[in-house]
Amino acid sequence: MQSAHDLLEKVMELRQLRHFLKVGEMGSITAAARELGLTQPALSRQIKALEDDLGTPLLERGAHSVTLTPAGELLLQESKKLLTFSDGLMEKVRIAGMGEPLRIGYAPSLAGDFLAVAIQKFTQSFPTVRVSLSDCSSAEMGAGLVSGRLDLILAPPGIHVSGAIGWETLMEYGWRLVMPGNHPFANKKVISLKDLSGERLLLYNREHYPEYWESVTRFFRERSLQAKVAGEFDGISSLLSALEAGLGVALLAESFPMDRRRGEVIAKPLEEEPERIRVSAGYLSDRPLSPVVTSFVEELKKSAARGT
Repeated sequence: MQSAHDLLEKVMELRQLRHFLKVGEMGSITAAARELGLTQPALSRQIKALEDDLGTPLLERGAHSVTLTPAGELLLQESKKLLTFSDGLMEKVRIAGMGEPLRIGYAPSLAGDFLAVAIQKFTQSFPTVRVSLSDCSSAEMGAGLVSGRLDLILAPPGIHVSGAIGWETLMEYGWRLVMPGNHPFANKKVISLKDLSGERLLLYNREHYPEYWESVTRFFRERSLQAKVAGEFDGISSLLSALEAGLGVALLAESFPMDRRRGEVIAKPLEEEPERIRVSAGYLSDRPLSPVVTSFVEELKKSAARGT
């Protein structure tokens, strides 16, 4: 096991590298010393000690500036990688010791597989963080952020709240026409605009999902199609039940979780579809962002980039 003396030496070595990095980036020991809050002689001694340890010069010293030797250039690049890794490791250790909650509001129809994968990988790295998920409408997500009940939401940008929301784009989805398995369109490969005209339309509730409502109704309006709204629903379960009962059809994101066990609802691509749905991670930008939320958003980005 490392002694306190050995550990202190390692910390000092990382500090030496940070100081060397500053000198290399600024091209001046004097300017770097000023930036670091050190005296020029003290910083010069640190760089000289580092050169002695490595057995090679790192800087070519001029009257008013310094340039990196080939060895110095290599050390500069590798130091950046090492210090980035070191900072990330320290942050992970700090988060792991917090044991704080991460409360996420989301719409199941837009989450896709990438959310589950991101949570799995995140909890492997930070097992003490307590992740909770809340199935929310757009209105509930906005209210949850403002009240502090939610730390993060997954939704299309555009939710209106009293505070400013910062958005990080994750995925984009196209649309599908979802219908009962025995619908007359069941054998069609693609649904045309002519097919849509006159169909009984099932929509998410306008009050709770205004962005969705506006996207769908604008699509019909811009193409001079009449939207025959046959029902509004406050969630995925009630909408699925209405579809299975044959009450109409629904324009939904391609990420909509089709329950294959039921076998009573199918989805068909559209010849022409509304503007693609952009799913983003949202948080209140006028409040300090916790390291837990920051780390999870990064994991979401990785998972979304992999397409899972």
